Amino acid sequence: MLISQNIKNIVSGISQQAPILRLPEQLEEQENGLSTEANGLTKRPPTVFIKALSSSLENDEAPLLHFVDRDENLKYFVYFYKNLVYVYDINGKRYPVIYKEDPAYIETKTPQKSLRVVTIADHTFIANREIVTRMSNEHSPNDYATQGALINVKQGQYGRTYAIWVDGVQVASHETPDGSDKSHTKQIDVGFIVGKLAEQVRAKGYTVDTGSSWLRIRGVKSVKTADGFNNNSMMGFTTKAQRFNLLPASAPDGYTLEIAGDPKGDNSGNYYITYDGEGNVWKECVKPDIAISFEARTMPHELVRQANDTFVFQRCTWDKRNVGDDDSNPLPSFINQAINDIAFHRNRLVFLAGENVICSESASYFNFWMTTANDVVDTDPIDVATTTERVNILNYAVPYNGELYCFSDKSQFVLRADGVLSPKNTALVEVTTFESNPACRPTRAGRNLYFSAERSEYSSIKEYYSVQQVSDEKNAQDITSHIPDYIPNGVYEMTANTSENIMLVLTTGDKTGIYVYKYLFLNENRVQSSWSRWEMGGRVFGAFFAGSTLYILINRGGNHCLEKMNFTTYMTEDIAGREPYRVYLDSKKVASTAKYDSNTNTTTFNLMNEYGAKDTEAYKVVGVVTHEGKYIESEIKDGLLTLVGEHHHEDVIIGIPYRFHIRLSPLYLHTATQTSTSTVLTGRLQIRYVHLNYVNTGGFTVKVHYHGGRECKYVMTARNIGLDTATLGRTPDDTGIFKFPIQALNTNVNIDIDSALPLPLSLVGFMWEGSFVARSKGV
Repeated sequence: MLISQNIKNIVSGISQQAPILRLPEQLEEQENGLSTEANGLTKRPPTVFIKALSSSLENDEAPLLHFVDRDENLKYFVYFYKNLVYVYDINGKRYPVIYKEDPAYIETKTPQKSLRVVTIADHTFIANREIVTRMSNEHSPNDYATQGALINVKQGQYGRTYAIWVDGVQVASHETPDGSDKSHTKQIDVGFIVGKLAEQVRAKGYTVDTGSSWLRIRGVKSVKTADGFNNNSMMGFTTKAQRFNLLPASAPDGYTLEIAGDPKGDNSGNYYITYDGEGNVWKECVKPDIAISFEARTMPHELVRQANDTFVFQRCTWDKRNVGDDDSNPLPSFINQAINDIAFHRNRLVFLAGENVICSESASYFNFWMTTANDVVDTDPIDVATTTERVNILNYAVPYNGELYCFSDKSQFVLRADGVLSPKNTALVEVTTFESNPACRPTRAGRNLYFSAERSEYSSIKEYYSVQQVSDEKNAQDITSHIPDYIPNGVYEMTANTSENIMLVLTTGDKTGIYVYKYLFLNENRVQSSWSRWEMGGRVFGAFFAGSTLYILINRGGNHCLEKMNFTTYMTEDIAGREPYRVYLDSKKVASTAKYDSNTNTTTFNLMNEYGAKDTEAYKVVGVVTHEGKYIESEIKDGLLTLVGEHHHEDVIIGIPYRFHIRLSPLYLHTATQTSTSTVLTGRLQIRYVHLNYVNTGGFTVKVHYHGGRECKYVMTARNIGLDTATLGRTPDDTGIFKFPIQALNTNVNIDIDSALPLPLSLVGFMWEGSFVARSKGV
């Protein structure tokens, strides 16, 4: 019987499943196409040449690209390459970088693998995973060695003997009167007693300083006192005091003591204080003669944007340890380890080192020390480790859904806190155990987080999400399960744009291709999950989105170039006012080197000068669109492109042709219910014709390949005799149905659709008609 079936769209990308398992909308192959929800399957946007930044990078080079979207007026990217830093804006303008210090910190042969970068306002922090952090040789002053003994005469008592021993030798003894006379009152004043004791100590040859209630004996190591009042009236100190309230109200400037705390306790409350003579106050301080600062040359550095649009590469000035000791204020766990990643979360700078997550003090990005050894403050730094039975070296920290997600090779952790992120209530919790590629940072896109995982030869991309109705439960699904052998291993970058619902994947396994994931969610349901590939014609080194514009770093013509691709849905021109229509050529630009020869009536263009090219290998064939919209493909000879006619006074668009290509999946009869689609395999399907629906399309070619080698080609030119589409000088732009014959068994034919024209193309579905002979009837 004669039957037909309508496939409403072909925007579901490719599938590597068996043909009978595919959805009718899925394709066998798709290259240089963009699956859009509004316009169907279109030719991908062309790239616009912006500038040649440098000579071509070597194909095995792996520079690190970091994009900074500072504000509406300033968007720039930082390029780490050949042990230096390069800064460009999105127009290719290069900004000066001043090296305040030798850039030895960023020296590495693998910047993409070894460097980690995060930008906070105008500060870009850079961590090198190859460099182990160290403490410097700077120590706190060793006050204990020189400050001597401090004796506090706390109160005067009648009829008591105040005695002092230093280094085991008695140096003073003063007896107070018994109080039998009113004149004795002045003799128990603490200042009077201090003076008497000081006189005796000085008489023994010691240097003595005095204050209102104290005396300091210099050059001694130990002190002992007696006051006849159970040592409650006078006490001596050299390095330690039992309680703060035993100290005099004033003391020599810089005198430092350890307050030991409750002797019945575990000594964990010990802290150190020093007397500030200028402020006349005891202040908490760091233990004498311990390491207090980081070795700045081993710590992350920063690239700082200046007001004059220059950038300064320099060492950071990290805060020093100002209180406590190695027990009460220990070294951060990143010391003597390499920093694996650097991030920003809840107003804290975050380091990953080994199995630990280390967060700076809140709103103080350069401080990783406690502010007091007396108590744990909510704003203090946080230093927590993974708590699993296996070793989990953390590779990436990614802020997501208000939490910090940390990825190791085999697990995912979340830095969680009840309420305020504080060292009092923060834990690093393992939430899932999925393998993750350590060479590619996970990327956020809308409500989901995506990361890659490598198999034997190909990579899978996983979508991380919160389980509905259980926000603390996380899961990941493989969005490449239907294309298991598609994306080669070596994924190093994923970049997404939520306005266009698109994510791009770059891999060293395919250096000239970009793998494209186009998705769409409606009412919490995924209605599109399309994978395809873009061939860019040159080695791609990086890509980033600024709004709906994609910027690409690519090698062309012996140069390393910056190009852009506009994703605006209804874009009619990429070069405003200078294109006859949106020209679909890569690396396109308005020609600027036209020279007209009236003798030969030809216009030549110098490709070497147009692109600053060092060779024309990438420009063997160049597409040309004249001011009237005429398209010509020209071979380049000696770096020159030649057109017949006078074109030097008009805008001529030049660029590199690229081919749109799809192959339809084998055609089967499908039956659909509200929840599923099934393939009918109980008969023989002979395809007679295919009716291809297209909109605003300039042309394409259909090739029907029959098993056995025969091929038929059918061309849609968008030139219909008798209609205005046939008018000379008008851009071919047609909407309709293109019918072509098949006349073959559905499994004995391959159908390819191609277009290398610089014209728009939009395929919105097709219908096939044929005859079906049932061999049996399903039950």
